[in-house]
Amino acid sequence: MDISVVSQARAILGECPIWNPGDGRLWWTDVFGEKLHRLDPGTGDDAVVSLPGRMNSFGFRTGGGLVAGTWTGFGLFDAELAGFTRLSDLRAAQPGFFLNDGRCDRRGRYWAATVCETYDLPGAALFRLDPDGSHRRMADGLLASNGIAFSPDDRTMYYADSVVGVVWAFDFDIDDGVPTRRRLFASMHRPDGAAVDSDGCYWVTSFGKGEVIRFTPAGTEDRRVRLPTTQTAMCAFGGPSLDTLYVTTGTFRLTQDAAARDGLAGSVFAITGLGATGVPEPAFLG
Repeated sequence: MDISVVSQARAILGECPIWNPGDGRLWWTDVFGEKLHRLDPGTGDDAVVSLPGRMNSFGFRTGGGLVAGTWTGFGLFDAELAGFTRLSDLRAAQPGFFLNDGRCDRRGRYWAATVCETYDLPGAALFRLDPDGSHRRMADGLLASNGIAFSPDDRTMYYADSVVGVVWAFDFDIDDGVPTRRRLFASMHRPDGAAVDSDGCYWVTSFGKGEVIRFTPAGTEDRRVRLPTTQTAMCAFGGPSLDTLYVTTGTFRLTQDAAARDGLAGSVFAITGLGATGVPEPAFLG
């Protein structure tokens, strides 16, 4: 196994890394920096786009552009990443909550979930955005939603609460897009962003501990990777063979002194030699 730094971006909060096979780049967002990064890990070239606000998560659209989970709700970016269309204003419906982690399923729907800004009100919810632009509330009762992922066979959906420190598993029907039978999958320190490999194992970052942990489909921890910085936010498989695990990090919640001591905080890391491969990320049909 080898861990290397592919970008020392000093992101405030690096989130939502997604490999784009079309341009061979890792796309990711710095939430509080309000930037979208398109990184070529081989050359270090990083094409940065300024965003009109905070974008916590996104997915590619089949016709070009992005579907996004923004600070205020769902929205769409056009193919040039210049025009933005707001689809919902979730903060108006539920003040004090914002959209956070998100991911597309293999029927072209986009899933994103909310976080309570003060981390003390269990009103965070999981939403499903359909290709027609309508959204539906699918699960409730969390403080800080994270870790959305789907098993390769589309029969299990994962969803975490970072504050409580649990990862839930649902039975999932890919045809009707309804998660059912929620059950405890794993307990850990602050589960954050996650990815699933081709064997169905769930890889999840532990925010504040600088770790990525792999759980088997049965919920058993069988691997733990330590990175040389603490604020590990999300991971994703990328590269031409999807055999590199990329991890975004941040300086978020570090004191000024701690951030100054940690020169790698906010970097993007690449982990190779894991013996695992990812699955392609599906796109949004809207």
